[in-house]
Amino acid sequence: MKTGIVTFHSAHNYGASLQTWALQKTLQNMGITPVVINYRPAVIDRLYHPLYGYRGVKKQIVRMGKALKGNHAQKRSRKYDAFIEKNFNLTKECHTFEELKKEDFQLDACIVGSDQVWNVQHTGGDPAYMLEFLKEGVRKISYAASVGTDYLLPEYQTEFERGLKDFSCISVREESARPLIQNLTELPVETTLDPTLLLDEKDYEQLRTPLPHKEKYIFVYMMEKNKEVIEFTNYISRLTGLPVIQRRPTRFFQNELESCFMETPDGFLDYIKEAEYVITNSFHGTVFSIIYGKPFVSMLHSDTGSRTKDLLRLLQLEDHLLQGGDRFLFERFFIKDPDQTRGLIQTYRKSSLDFLERALKS
Repeated sequence: MKTGIVTFHSAHNYGASLQTWALQKTLQNMGITPVVINYRPAVIDRLYHPLYGYRGVKKQIVRMGKALKGNHAQKRSRKYDAFIEKNFNLTKECHTFEELKKEDFQLDACIVGSDQVWNVQHTGGDPAYMLEFLKEGVRKISYAASVGTDYLLPEYQTEFERGLKDFSCISVREESARPLIQNLTELPVETTLDPTLLLDEKDYEQLRTPLPHKEKYIFVYMMEKNKEVIEFTNYISRLTGLPVIQRRPTRFFQNELESCFMETPDGFLDYIKEAEYVITNSFHGTVFSIIYGKPFVSMLHSDTGSRTKDLLRLLQLEDHLLQGGDRFLFERFFIKDPDQTRGLIQTYRKSSLDFLERALKS
């Protein structure tokens, strides 16, 4: 059975790449042939392009000048594209919805998800993420599709209703999004795990690249620059005496050891695995802290924090969520009952895999 995957696979973002790889791997484990639809719309690719990634004319000019000199951003971009080419089963590259419509990918089914494929602030309501480019007869499925927020803009509701009519099975990633989508379709809407949680730590050893580490460190995965994350990290660094490794090329912390800016997802996995502590405001930073059983604290992203909150509530790990004004106790870093956490993941993993089995093989 040949099944397409439509997601943000081309985003130079660790979480986007790893959830794509995890869904591809899960389908392979089920005896299904997965292909990643190589759809690279400008609205997504420009976010990570070394020339256009920064908003604002002045910032673009500065970044363009650095890129022409062969700066880190340009080198990272080439390295990341090489990772995508190597690790994903890609179709022919398409850049517009019209190009997609002309292609016949010879699919039996197609899955949209996971990641924020239904976040219209990212996609602008692109019908590709409602799978409207597919030929007649291809089974349409959403797996753990994310709206990214706990609301859906009213002006897009009609488009969602139209697109969802042709779906066979629908699941979303966050419980907070389920009633939003359920109001727009007669099909039952289920909640399923992000694809990264369908695999165990041992599965990621196939992908992880061990790196040389100079000394013990705190790993900070800060997706959104946040004053509270910086202040809290500096406090923990002083308290433990440990230096910081973080993802950005610019220094933010008082005691920084290095940046992982040049690493691709295989190296990112190693930085998480070998960290003494993880501090993050990223959903997937939280996910992989849990998978590797690391002491961690999560702080909410201002726009998309609901997905992290939903995940921690689901796994009964709310103590790891640090919000403004909270009294912090150091023991909040540590997973209190690892066996319970693993058991909950196994339970929700089984129901998520059952959904995929029903959606694909019914």
